[in-house]
Amino acid sequence: MLFTFALALAQPPTFPALTTEERTKFDSGHLVIRADTSSPTTVSTGIVKVEAPPSLLWTETLDFPARLPENPTLKSIDEYGRISPDNWYVRFEMSIYGIHVTIHDHWTCFPAEFYCTWVQDPDAKSDVREEKGWLLVVPHPEGSAIAFHSEFISEVWAPSWIRKWLANDSMVNVLDKLRVRTERKAK
Repeated sequence: MLFTFALALAQPPTFPALTTEERTKFDSGHLVIRADTSSPTTVSTGIVKVEAPPSLLWTETLDFPARLPENPTLKSIDEYGRISPDNWYVRFEMSIYGIHVTIHDHWTCFPAEFYCTWVQDPDAKSDVREEKGWLLVVPHPEGSAIAFHSEFISEVWAPSWIRKWLANDSMVNVLDKLRVRTERKAK
């Protein structure tokens, strides 16, 4: 079973197909957010185009320290283990309306295909019960685009309004601010 899981992670995610309404928003340069908090698993996907080459967007996406000043809820990001240049462990410390959250993730990236996957590190204590996700950078006629997908179970520590905030507003802190930073560097 572990072998099957490893093979599944080695396959790149598919860039999400956009609805007509989402395509209009995307084409105008706005962040598209899909969020579902109707079950214990919060599912959130953000999609945005970036006027910069995929290689620059990829580099900026993985510049975790640059996220700290962009995201007021993010208090620290610490790498606590590295297996290889593209396989490492990261601890994210957040404070959301007085609720402190720690998440430990195992990131695996595939630079040649411009995607990463992550799962919660089962050997480190996190304030979510389960967490996983992926990101994918693709070429676009105006530069590149990124899709960021996250799934987590958090009812053990967060009320529903916090989950809705994480599913929606946190995508702005993750992707829209990444877009602005990357486009600034591309000029």
